[in-house]
Amino acid sequence: MVMHAILAIVAVGVSSLVAGAAEDIFRPGEFFVGVNYWGSKGGVHMWNARYWDAAEIERDLAALAKTGVEVMRVFPTWPDFQPIVQDKRWQGRKTEYLNELTDLPVHDPLWLEPGAVERLKFFCDTAQKNNIKLMVSLVTGWMSGRLFMPRVVENLNLISDAEALMWEGRFARAMVRTMKYHPAIVAWDLGNECNCMGKAESPAEAWNWLNTVSSAIRMEDSTRPVVSGMHGLTSNMEGVGGDSLNWNLQMQGELLDVLTPHPYPAPWRMDACRGPFNAFRNAMHQVSQCLFFESVAGKPAFPQEVGSFGPTVVPERIAALGYRQELFSCWQHGMNGFLWWCAFDQTHLKYPPFCNNSMERELGILQAGPDRKAGAIADAMRDFKAFKDSLPFKSLPPRRTDAVCLVSECEHFYHQCYGALMLAKQAGFDVSFVGAESRALPDSNFYIVPSGAGWETYTQFAWERVIDRVKDGATLLVTRGGAAGYSRWLEVTGLEQQMYREGRTIKFAMDGVDLFANDGFTAIQTPRACDVIARDGTENPVVALKRYGKGKVIAVNFDLEKASVARLAHVFEGNFSDELWRIYAFAAKEAGVKRAVTRSDPRLVVTEHPRADGTLIACALNTRDADVEVPVSVNGTVGKVWNGSYAGGKLSIRKNDGCIFEVKQQ
Repeated sequence: MVMHAILAIVAVGVSSLVAGAAEDIFRPGEFFVGVNYWGSKGGVHMWNARYWDAAEIERDLAALAKTGVEVMRVFPTWPDFQPIVQDKRWQGRKTEYLNELTDLPVHDPLWLEPGAVERLKFFCDTAQKNNIKLMVSLVTGWMSGRLFMPRVVENLNLISDAEALMWEGRFARAMVRTMKYHPAIVAWDLGNECNCMGKAESPAEAWNWLNTVSSAIRMEDSTRPVVSGMHGLTSNMEGVGGDSLNWNLQMQGELLDVLTPHPYPAPWRMDACRGPFNAFRNAMHQVSQCLFFESVAGKPAFPQEVGSFGPTVVPERIAALGYRQELFSCWQHGMNGFLWWCAFDQTHLKYPPFCNNSMERELGILQAGPDRKAGAIADAMRDFKAFKDSLPFKSLPPRRTDAVCLVSECEHFYHQCYGALMLAKQAGFDVSFVGAESRALPDSNFYIVPSGAGWETYTQFAWERVIDRVKDGATLLVTRGGAAGYSRWLEVTGLEQQMYREGRTIKFAMDGVDLFANDGFTAIQTPRACDVIARDGTENPVVALKRYGKGKVIAVNFDLEKASVARLAHVFEGNFSDELWRIYAFAAKEAGVKRAVTRSDPRLVVTEHPRADGTLIACALNTRDADVEVPVSVNGTVGKVWNGSYAGGKLSIRKNDGCIFEVKQQ
């Protein structure tokens, strides 16, 4: 609860920041739906005079508004708005800058191509007429696998070169100065995955780039939030790990207002794409990545790009079911919105990257063409917006959380967070996350230190401060791979250990149910001052419990969360037969966790949202590909029900959809 309160305070801060803007889309508890937009006719070249078609733009936006689009992220392609070239003379000597279109000198450092600016103004006016708000991605130099840049910075490292930084800063200032008066614009985005434009050799280079562009935006407009637009960030303070080396979440939180993960369940990812697109694992993927970002950065996050990668990966009807549950999941977990990639299919575009990358073609909620035919994904968006707008309350209260999970900032830790969230959901409680080193440790009766992998997963400072909470009465669940080391392990857990490099399989039982795991190292644990809850076939402890001070420590002898995400089958997919969530359920019981709504089905995702009058709103997401009638136990009286039904102690929910209901607690 405390971590959620911290993020709520941060979100209120963002609200006050944008008080002067046309509309604050990041108000706590509210939720917008929308898309990333390229013109149906011109695509990435839409701003170029040769491709621009105002009538087509008007038809595009009218069609999108009919699907329920409330917010669009748009991309003023950098070289179309700043077509500058360096004039070079004898022996390559650099002189003045020229407008590439006219070959005339450019002396204004904030010069923009006037025709492109007029086209952007028309676009914003059209969006305003259709009640669509815009998130403008400024430095759009990377798109769908291709770089786009003015000739003045060709062959430069766009992240670290001084001249490139100068022009990027100027471009951001010029765009914001020119367009900040338009009420359709509600947020400034740094660009599109700009950490793909060049290599940062160090976290300092990444910080300098972020600071250059974000400061340029704020120099011209302090009323709108600055959002990240970044691809693949790491929790490692040194920048090591994740998809983008040297770009860490700490610097994002320092310099930006809202973070923007792009959590695609891509076929090459071992964490999200291990089952159907519309199954349990994918329903938690966007949420877990947002909570992971928030925990380290200390700023709100929402899924800015999510898509299915088209029919090569998943049929549209299944993608729409997955999208439906993703929308509900993000809404019930307090995200502010969800933007699909993208507005229109791009199969007709005959230039790179669309002509050579099949992943970037069949992605739209609408087909390109005169009729702009809507598909199943557009229907899912329209239906969710109708459901959201039908509720008698505009904002969903913050969800209740029962445990605080520590996020390592000494290594990349996303898999551990993803696994911890899914195991907690299966066990029937909820968890918040906090950066172990840089964030204050919230008060809680229940802490989780997940899947340590080495001897530097946490600093001694982080380890000691959670141990101090246990001494004062909290319960700690600590899970560790065989190669992990923690100081005073015997004192804290009651287990004496020796380790050696040998892989092992682990078979054990909890609650009479056979479970399976594995580990790359073997850790022999000899119980000296603890109770052994579960042993493997060699009598080696797998789960142990020890009283420590006024509290309890539950130690697990393998990297439970990471193994469940990355290595083990049937934990979060398949037949769900490896019920490792029972370890989490045991720990929650020892910690005294009590919920108003409980259920036996581990694939029913429940969140509870207490209200000031003592009642609460319960949200239940059915992640099965089948309509269900599932028994639930409610500590109180069920009142109004939306998007489902409740009778005889059972909830009826259609497949891959959510139901909400009021509970008057006893």
